[in-house]
Amino acid sequence: MKKLILFVVLVAPIVALLYFSLTRDPRELPSALIGKPAPDFLLSDLDGKRVALSSLKGKPVILNFWSTWCGPCLGEHRLIRQAARAMEPKGMLFYSILYEDTPENAKQFIARYGKAAPVLLDPELRTAVDYGVAGVPETFFIDKEGVVRYKQAGMLTPEILWEQAEAIQELK
Repeated sequence: MKKLILFVVLVAPIVALLYFSLTRDPRELPSALIGKPAPDFLLSDLDGKRVALSSLKGKPVILNFWSTWCGPCLGEHRLIRQAARAMEPKGMLFYSILYEDTPENAKQFIARYGKAAPVLLDPELRTAVDYGVAGVPETFFIDKEGVVRYKQAGMLTPEILWEQAEAIQELK
């Protein structure tokens, strides 16, 4: 009888924890940044031009963390290219921050698949850490006031991209 009680006491919490973790969508990771000012950064693009997020205030920004070795990043690259072409004339800004990759790989990727957005380099991953990036792709939607309104962990879908872009475009 003691063995049965001991088994239930030890195994039941593990089974409950396992069940709880398997019923959650890992892409729905909460971000502490939602509703808060986006962490500022000063990064260089592939041509050496410096870009500070604070200098973009007044315009909505879609910030995508990606890598050339990331399969889902390739999948959403075409979507981001299309969205950038359609939304940039309306004032939306797109930036891609290279995550754990090299500028040479990024240049080869762009030569092969085309440029979706200016690629910013974060060689020490400080910006990724500031944004709480756990992996790629992750995309942040930042409104005109510089406030993070939405974070997508995982590959963007057209529905999410357009819905969130329209939401930050309309916020004043």
